[in-house]
Amino acid sequence: MTHRGDRRLQTAGLARVEGEGGMYVRVDDGQVTEVRLDIYEPPRFFEAFLCGRSYTEPPDITARICGICPVAYQTSACQAIETACGVFLAGPLADLRRLLYCGEWIASHALHIYLLHAPDFLGYPGAVELARDHREIVERGFSLRQAGNAIMELVGGRAIHPVNVRVGGFYRAPSPREFRPLAERLQGALQLALETVRWVAGFDFPDFSCEHELLALREPGVYPIERGTLVSSGDWRSPPPISSGTSSKSTCRTRPRCMPGWPTEPTEPTGPARPARPGTS
Repeated sequence: MTHRGDRRLQTAGLARVEGEGGMYVRVDDGQVTEVRLDIYEPPRFFEAFLCGRSYTEPPDITARICGICPVAYQTSACQAIETACGVFLAGPLADLRRLLYCGEWIASHALHIYLLHAPDFLGYPGAVELARDHREIVERGFSLRQAGNAIMELVGGRAIHPVNVRVGGFYRAPSPREFRPLAERLQGALQLALETVRWVAGFDFPDFSCEHELLALREPGVYPIERGTLVSSGDWRSPPPISSGTSSKSTCRTRPRCMPGWPTEPTEPTGPARPARPGTS
């Protein structure tokens, strides 16, 4: 790619990304010497909203940070409070929370692939123009997204900003009978997902590579979403676990999740003992 002379091309806002985006291109002597793509999330200042609130309120408040990924913020708020109280979900309640998170992932990924991602690869200005020529493709994307929304509606109470989530679990757990229609719907969604993978695999991706380091969560036996151990494709190494002599206020050694500084291997959760009820020993 060449240009005449020296130029600076800067796009302050990119439309088809989740969050905010900008691109900077530098051309020196007719040659592209620098390209920088920045995808970032602007501050929302929800920390200030939470000051002085009851511990029961953050899950509902933080869910309003985003209409596409409310479960991520809601789950993080619940886990922060639960960790501070020494409460750790397990069994069916943990499974339900994970299912709710999966519903959000399905809906969000379908939105990104079909409405934000595909038009660029197929040469269309947007999803509306894509639908004019390939209505069945866009409808498949909406069907897949609706399957994810159905999970959030059943488990979370509604698809956008779920209201059934609380610290320690849920206000109400759906009955097995309520899950049967959802299970049948997800069987159909599985076929749509497989068709999506085959379709996207045929996109013409640019022959381009750059230096990068991948950072992810890993949890044996499951696909990590909201917990796990940090692993890296590069030289990044987490520091050793916090010693037992560290102040009890430092609790990051108990539940490694998604911040640098947690140990490479999870340890048994610890926390303050639950206080005895009045009248008991």
